[in-house]
Amino acid sequence: MSYKILHFSDLHLDASFAGQGFPVEFGKERRLHLRSTLTGILAKAREFKVNAITIGGDLFVQEYLLPETADFIQQQFALLAPIKVIIAPGGQDPYTNESTYARLNWSENVHIFRQSKLDCLELTPDIHLWGACNPPTRGQSLLDGFQLARGINILLLHALINLGNNDVHTIASEAVRKAGFHCALFGGDHQGKSLVLDKTFLVNPGSPEPLAPSEDRDLHQISVIDIDGETVRIQPLSLQQWHYKSVEVNLTSCTSKAEAAHKIDKAVEDVLSNAERSGITISLVGRPRFDLNILSLSQLLQTSAMYRLETNFGLGFDVEQLAREQTVRGFLVQGFLDRINKSTEESERNRLLTALNFALQALEGKQVSLYETKKY
Repeated sequence: MSYKILHFSDLHLDASFAGQGFPVEFGKERRLHLRSTLTGILAKAREFKVNAITIGGDLFVQEYLLPETADFIQQQFALLAPIKVIIAPGGQDPYTNESTYARLNWSENVHIFRQSKLDCLELTPDIHLWGACNPPTRGQSLLDGFQLARGINILLLHALINLGNNDVHTIASEAVRKAGFHCALFGGDHQGKSLVLDKTFLVNPGSPEPLAPSEDRDLHQISVIDIDGETVRIQPLSLQQWHYKSVEVNLTSCTSKAEAAHKIDKAVEDVLSNAERSGITISLVGRPRFDLNILSLSQLLQTSAMYRLETNFGLGFDVEQLAREQTVRGFLVQGFLDRINKSTEESERNRLLTALNFALQALEGKQVSLYETKKY
């Protein structure tokens, strides 16, 4: 009879989305949906009749975890019995004496790896699961002098798959292969990826949902591992419902904020489908022929999408010409250009250009908004 495991990682329950520039409601909706993602994963475990669920860390974000969310996790896992839930804590949900993992009274079907060195959990007389909490003891290689048990051996860690040498937060794929593991289940990388080295499967499903705009094109999956004798089969599954999208809107032809708002609404409608849950970045480009204030423009938009606005209009000034002026404005531009030319980082250059743009608009008597997001 085969033994089935459902593996996932990096759910990040109660994560904060505040730094992404979307409205407050976006973060609230994302956090609620991550809860439903967990119930969806547990439903898949029942559907596939798995024997155990393994979690490769970052199940939640300890810093922001609400008591009711902790209770929700505890109750959901208890209802899953007799299916085992096996957790290797990660960087966002570390095991400490004060952590949620230590404080809650978990049901008997839940096993949490509490040590930073490998410990063994016997799943069946022939299948052994080895795990540790993250990070491993500094300067210690988890697999040095390691000896496997007889039968099938599986590794569960919150660690990046590294094709080179080991360090504190990564483990070398070659070291896993040499140790003789049949399968290694990882967490920590939000981009799903899997490797097969000889007969060793290395599985990192990624986060079940993208958690930032940069992650939208990555693989976001869970994995079902079927062990039948010495045969291991991996089945990836996607439960992803959220997407980050972007659209560019040229406002050159627009003569009013109302016209610009209508054009933005139409562009967003064309990008999004009705079934999608999305956060959309709207990049405004071109040369609008009206004084643009991002806050007042936002109030005219009719879209129900969760969005953030970015402007990419450029400076709109001939700064080389202005720098030749023997005026306060000329000296201001000279100072900024000197710092911009010496800047070696793109982010610093963007900040300086944004500041210069605001300063030049203010000198012309225009109202400027420090809430606008600028890119150059």
